[in-house]
Amino acid sequence: MKILLIFPKIEHGVTTHKDKGSWGSIIFGYPSITLPHLAALTPKKHSVKILNENYEDIDYGEEYDLVGITCLTMTAPRVYEIADEYRKRGMKVVLGGYHPSALPKEAKEHADSIILGEAEISWLSLLKDLEKGKLKPFYEQKENIDMASLPEIRWDLVHHKPILGGIQTTRGCPYNCEFCAISSFFDRTVKQRPIENVVKEMKHMPHRLFIIHDPSLTINLRYTRSLFKEMIEKKVNKGWIANGNVNALARVDEKFLELARKSGCLEWFVGFESISQESLNGTKKPNKAKDFHRMVKRVRKHGMGIQGGIIFGFDQDTPDIFDSTLDALYELGIDVMEFNILTPYPGTKLFERLERENRILTKDWSRYNQVDVVFQPKNMSPKELLDGTKKVAKEFYSMPKILRRGFGVIKMSKKLSSSLLLSGTNFAFRKYYRRDFTLN
Repeated sequence: MKILLIFPKIEHGVTTHKDKGSWGSIIFGYPSITLPHLAALTPKKHSVKILNENYEDIDYGEEYDLVGITCLTMTAPRVYEIADEYRKRGMKVVLGGYHPSALPKEAKEHADSIILGEAEISWLSLLKDLEKGKLKPFYEQKENIDMASLPEIRWDLVHHKPILGGIQTTRGCPYNCEFCAISSFFDRTVKQRPIENVVKEMKHMPHRLFIIHDPSLTINLRYTRSLFKEMIEKKVNKGWIANGNVNALARVDEKFLELARKSGCLEWFVGFESISQESLNGTKKPNKAKDFHRMVKRVRKHGMGIQGGIIFGFDQDTPDIFDSTLDALYELGIDVMEFNILTPYPGTKLFERLERENRILTKDWSRYNQVDVVFQPKNMSPKELLDGTKKVAKEFYSMPKILRRGFGVIKMSKKLSSSLLLSGTNFAFRKYYRRDFTLN
């Protein structure tokens, strides 16, 4: 069979389809591993093409036996548009990803079949059924996938290769944060790939820099420590970025941080979520604000940068959260910061609660992008939430503040690749917020 896999264009983010050909798209791009992973799972008797709409235009005139499209909530309107066009031309369409898994009946109106949740076994079952002409409307993977069976992803099918690549070592998260879509997509059991398989794939990747797409690399410290040692022993010699938890990075032994740095870590992405302990308690995330300073100081002491994430709009937030957040971030000395407006994604406990409370303002999924207010905040107006977030982004990413952080990064890292990455990310976020928040 002839199969087309599509990654739809992105309208909001550090790089979008509007940035085609820019330095941001060349460096960061879209290191999504979903489609090249599916391609690797596909039996070799089938022909597979991957199309990233952020770089390539869709040619609807070319015929396929199956068109598969991955779908986030904010890309759902565009995905449905693409799917409808292919179906109108008589081609079979399957949708998967976070949004179709959360709202399968809605997605099914635009597709012949929906894959819910993880796809490894479901994808192979779907292909077999399609060959027999017996495609089912829904496929849901009930059994656990053997992580040792996962093949190396097919980067050879990705036409545009940014400098930044991607890989996965573990899957699942034990936490149950109310706002997080991961906990609605995966179960809370953390599954691990064999370390030798991971390191082999790292060495085969065409990228010199990559993101580890795990919910957190600090959930199982014994596994992660062994991974670092194997990366060092096998001389992976590539820079990497990963998610880490505040509570773990604040308390791990010095040897763990030394191994992370030696194995190539340039930066940890840490979801602070809020500088308010009251707001953190409401998220059900086990962060402790008192750990923030210790964690940042320890990680940066070992020459690794911190990219943090802050969310505004929790029920405990009041209008003074914006100024207090800026003060706290400057005191902490964060290298890069992502500012998001709380977004109640379908499938999350947050969406379910806000819908029960009649606080969902719109179901225009294109606005579920973390820069629009789509719900009624509890202790401020939607305008106050939007204006406050704009104010923080504008102040944090002013040129004097970026330059000051740049000098701090050079002093901290003493490594050109890390300094360029963190400084470049600051400018990329400045451009993103100036565009999406229409800042002057």
